Amino acid sequence: MKIFEDQKIIAAFSEASDGDLSFYNMPSEQVAEIWRNLPAVGANALAWPTYGHQVHQDRVFQVTENTPFFLSEKTDGLITSLTDRPIGVFSADCLPLLIWCDQAIAAVHAGWRSACMNIAARAVAQFSELFQVESARLKALIGPCIGQCCLEMGDEVYQQFVDADPAWQRFFKKMGKWHLDLRGLNRWQLLQAGLSEGSITDFDHCTYCNDKQFFSFRRQRQRNGSMFSFIVRRSR
Repeated sequence: MKIFEDQKIIAAFSEASDGDLSFYNMPSEQVAEIWRNLPAVGANALAWPTYGHQVHQDRVFQVTENTPFFLSEKTDGLITSLTDRPIGVFSADCLPLLIWCDQAIAAVHAGWRSACMNIAARAVAQFSELFQVESARLKALIGPCIGQCCLEMGDEVYQQFVDADPAWQRFFKKMGKWHLDLRGLNRWQLLQAGLSEGSITDFDHCTYCNDKQFFSFRRQRQRNGSMFSFIVRRSR
C-alpha cells in the first residue's frame, strides 16, 4: 500500500499485495476483518471507510454524519468535511483521485467515462459550493491506472471526447487504435479547474503493465480483484 501524509491528512492507494479490497462484494464481517488488518489502518486506528456504488458517471456525493458507511447511492465521488471518517473508491484500471484541503477531502473514481464528463472538475467545484474553498488551495494525488500504452479506444469513444471538448484530443494517440492518456487528461482537468501544478502529486504506474503490483480488469478480462484508494482527515 502506498501511503501519503500531509499534516492531518492520510491518503493511500492499495496494491495487489494488499489483497482483493472489493468491499462492495463482501459481507460486512469480512470487510471489517480485512480493513482492520491493513497496516495503515491498524497503525492509525482508522474507522470503517465509506464508499458508494460506482456507475461511471460524474456525481460527487457529500458524506455527512448521517451517511451510512456502506452506501447504496450511485456515485463515483465522495466529499466530506468530517474528520476521522475515511472515504474511498475502488479501481482496477480506472483512475483514483484523492483531493484535500484543511477543511475537507474527496475521493474520486475517474474512469474514461467519468473523465469524459469531467468528474475531476466537478469534484473541485464541490469544494467551493459546499465549503467555500478556492480551488487554488486544494491538493491532489493521482493514483495508479491503466496507461496510455495499454488503454485502447475505438473511434466512437475518441469522437465522444472531442465532442465534449475539442481540447481533449491532445490526450489521444493513434497507435492502430486510439490510445487515451487518462492520467494526463485528469491532471489537465484539475489544472483547468484551478489547482496549481505543484499541488498535484502523481503516483505514475500502469495497472495493466505491472501485473505483479496491481489488479487490472482489462488484463484479467474480468474482475478478479479491486484496489481501494482512500483518504481521511484526522482530528488530531
